[in-house]
Amino acid sequence: MNPLNLKSIALGTTLTALGMALLPLAATSSSPELTPNPEHFQQLMTTNTCEKCDLRGAALQGQKLKGANLQGAQLQGANLQGADLDDANLESANLQSANLQKATLRRASLITTLKQATNLQDANLAGATLTKAKLKGVDLRRANLVGAILEDADFSVAVVEMVQGNRHVFFSDLREANFSKSNLRNATLNQVYLENANLTQANLRGASLKQAQLKYTNLNGAKLNYADLRKASLESVNLSGADLSSAHLGKIAMTDVNLRDANLSNADLSGAKFCRMDIPATLQGYSACQ
Repeated sequence: MNPLNLKSIALGTTLTALGMALLPLAATSSSPELTPNPEHFQQLMTTNTCEKCDLRGAALQGQKLKGANLQGAQLQGANLQGADLDDANLESANLQSANLQKATLRRASLITTLKQATNLQDANLAGATLTKAKLKGVDLRRANLVGAILEDADFSVAVVEMVQGNRHVFFSDLREANFSKSNLRNATLNQVYLENANLTQANLRGASLKQAQLKYTNLNGAKLNYADLRKASLESVNLSGADLSSAHLGKIAMTDVNLRDANLSNADLSGAKFCRMDIPATLQGYSACQ
């Protein structure tokens, strides 16, 4: 995914993790096709710092990597299952297809800060803890975050300043990611891409999704009470059984959205538009799309 220059927009990516601990001197690999650089691996083990290192396929499961500096590191296919990455710097790291199941990344920084967006495509983050993690501009396409804890996580836009006053803008890309039963309470998801994402029974209470793009997104049974979806765009979204009570839905645009059995009590729908859908009786007074 190539970021666009200056005024252009790029689908972003941010998020990653790495690990370290008392391991043998020789680098070990979790994948027969990916082998970490032995010197880089040893550097991480001894210093807890390895910027832009080649750690592809590294076996780092269960390692204590709290506060590790892995900015820009290549961690594709790395095994970080159960690793402690709290407060780690994974900015602009490449974690494509990495295994982060049940890893902890509390307060970790996964922001896109370099020209290359943080890459978590196809990563396994099931049950991972990312409370207050910084995920601006992250690429989480097809990632598995089932049951993950993402309270107060920040998925907002990353603006990377370049030379000569130019800049790259990265939007967090969560398309086809699986957030089923995850905890996103009070998370910041403004302007994110959530096409085909699975948020079934996810907890989004108090989350901010202003101007978010949702298409074919499954929010069946999700908790969205007190969430902020002002100016969000929803097309062919499943909100059946969702709790939208006291949600901020001002100027929201809904097209072909399933609101069956959804709870909209005390929701703010000022300026909302409903297109090509069955509008519940309680919403008949609101504007229909022409």
